[in-house]
Amino acid sequence: MQITRLNIERVRNLKAVALNELQPFNIFYGANGSGKTSILESIHLLATGRSFRTHIPKHYIQYDAADAIVFAQSANERIGMQKLASGEQLIKVNGDTIATQGQLAKLLPLQHIDPQSTDIIDHGAKPRRQLLDWLMFHVEPDFYFAWQYYSRALKQRNSLLKTRRNLTLADLEPWNKMLSDYGEILHSQRVGIVEQWNQFFQEDLQQLLPNLEIELEYSAGFHTEQGLLQDLIQQHQKDLDRRYTEYGPHRADLRLKTPFGNADDVLSRGQKKLLIMALKLSQIAMLHASNKETVVLLDDLTAELDLAAQQRLIERLSQLGSQVFMTTLDHASVLKHLHDLSISFQLFHVVHGQVSLAAP
Repeated sequence: MQITRLNIERVRNLKAVALNELQPFNIFYGANGSGKTSILESIHLLATGRSFRTHIPKHYIQYDAADAIVFAQSANERIGMQKLASGEQLIKVNGDTIATQGQLAKLLPLQHIDPQSTDIIDHGAKPRRQLLDWLMFHVEPDFYFAWQYYSRALKQRNSLLKTRRNLTLADLEPWNKMLSDYGEILHSQRVGIVEQWNQFFQEDLQQLLPNLEIELEYSAGFHTEQGLLQDLIQQHQKDLDRRYTEYGPHRADLRLKTPFGNADDVLSRGQKKLLIMALKLSQIAMLHASNKETVVLLDDLTAELDLAAQQRLIERLSQLGSQVFMTTLDHASVLKHLHDLSISFQLFHVVHGQVSLAAP
């Protein structure tokens, strides 16, 4: 869905914000601390149920307020979320209350591109696995079902490992079987998606880092030649000692390989930023090929990228049909790119939590 209207209430210093007639590109400029990033945070909260800054709701809900509300409307959909300080939430789509965040995420595929962050490359397997599973969720119809059942089995198995000593293989047999069945399904799905993704990735990599050779390499998190069930059986005593499940898709990784070693070891900080953009742009391209357009949050574009990289990124997002919400301290450079590329946009000025339409 392309958002045409956005309302935000009580998110950080945004007391009451109403934005109308939103365009493919929406630019928010203002001083540091004015509330620009809080607008992006609000959209992220609506689409995912969580903030990209903190996992504690009372840290983004306005001081002394009981809740925060974000509402968005497109030509065909109306979606809203009320987030309580307790962490509970109420989600509505077209006036009807829905039970899970996943239903909302399907309507609003969202990518957050932070040019300052290299976490996906530098901070271990988890952020890379999350990046892969975001793509899985949106392009593999059966992924969410298998992931839910696998997660439940893993949670139950780990709970038993933590709370009961001297567990036998027979005690864990039903959980081993369930974990193995759904784990093998997840693995098979991931292998297929990574193969497709790599084709899109190579195209965007060529545009952003034409002199680098990088391959996506999926690591399953278990020994695929013998299967997950055998790993669970053979590692039984070690899992008892560790009190958690060592092998399975929850330990998978997406490794970024160059001819000279892993990307996290050999690339410069600047190259890592462009690599992350290539990864995310290629995911957006893969969804675009399936007639699914992505909303993109782009924070502080001009702070980290040179003018050429800025223009390439803006042009690529426009080609992919993405709706972009962008913050910047240097809106003059951004407006020049948008004018040069003939892209429709709205410009907003943010001052002390107040957002107003500005003349281009």
